[in-house]
Amino acid sequence: MIPLRIAVIGAGNLGKIHARLLAENPAAHLVAIADPSPTAQENILKQVSVPVVSDFRSIINDIDAAVVATPTRFHFEIASELLAAGKHVLIEKPVTDSVEDALHLSNLADSTGAVVQVGHVEQFNPAFAKALEEIGTPKFIQASRMSGYTFRSTDIGVVYDLMIHDIDLVNSVFEGNVVDTRAVGFSVFGQNEDMAQARIQFSGGAVANLTASRCSFSAERSMQIFGTHGFSQIDFTNSQVTTIVVPSWIRNRELDFFNLTNQQQDFIRESLFENVLNRQQVDVPRCNAIEAEHNDWTNAIRTGTRPRIGARQGMEAVEIADGILNSLNTHRWQQRNLAMTGPLAKLPETGVADVIPQALLPQMRRAA
Repeated sequence: MIPLRIAVIGAGNLGKIHARLLAENPAAHLVAIADPSPTAQENILKQVSVPVVSDFRSIINDIDAAVVATPTRFHFEIASELLAAGKHVLIEKPVTDSVEDALHLSNLADSTGAVVQVGHVEQFNPAFAKALEEIGTPKFIQASRMSGYTFRSTDIGVVYDLMIHDIDLVNSVFEGNVVDTRAVGFSVFGQNEDMAQARIQFSGGAVANLTASRCSFSAERSMQIFGTHGFSQIDFTNSQVTTIVVPSWIRNRELDFFNLTNQQQDFIRESLFENVLNRQQVDVPRCNAIEAEHNDWTNAIRTGTRPRIGARQGMEAVEIADGILNSLNTHRWQQRNLAMTGPLAKLPETGVADVIPQALLPQMRRAA
């Protein structure tokens, strides 16, 4: 098997991970890494011994495929050039920052025959697949994705940065299209929202409540899925799934729970999650989801099969995210006689003004 000649474009945090894993992958030959920043070039050379170039165009004739791991605002321009040249691409999530650009990339991939995989890496998390095994058709999902402020992905807000993972997962299991979206959000540090909460309803009746924050005091990646046959809770961080399957005799109302003897009620109270609603907790074997993503992508290139998350699915996630942002940005906040909209709304302050911590002043003076 001749390895595919692959480049990584973008030498940031994710670019480093992609480069290291591709350098170890027998299905890939890592040709080069492209990034215009001398500092980024120097840092990645400490981890991977491959050529580093400033412009990906200088190596476009030497590769079969490329991973686009740049800031989101550059995805469309770079991926468009690669696809026009017939190169396969793996584009980090979100695929673009607009539905129009995502649709253009999808159509371009169709016309050239190039394989596009979008980096919604949670689709390769075995905990998600395990959670869906026994609960029937999902009808309601509640997800939380929280982190501290990392100073990464600051060109986009938390909806595109973190919530997009759960948007894609929800969209992949719910039937129909989104028919109603309601969202609120807050900006803390920049011009984009840093916290967001969204309620999404699909035409099939299913509903998702999604919460994301990148300025949280505690980290969390969790999801609760309620299905026609039961319930699953996922702890993505620890790869742990807790499932409760509702027995058919309960679903079919074969027992009148409101006319039980005292002894029967005591039995249910004392052993509800052992003998009635049997709770199963499973530690799911971990895998490297990005490595699995690479393998799926390279296999699709070799065999002509569909990748797990194609350009069209990536576009649908952007479309749903756009609906959330539209709702979030037009939400009206009211206080007394004032009405303001969006995550940057600044209502009247009360109390004593805070002062900038002394430790930050030297850096701020230098920056000025």
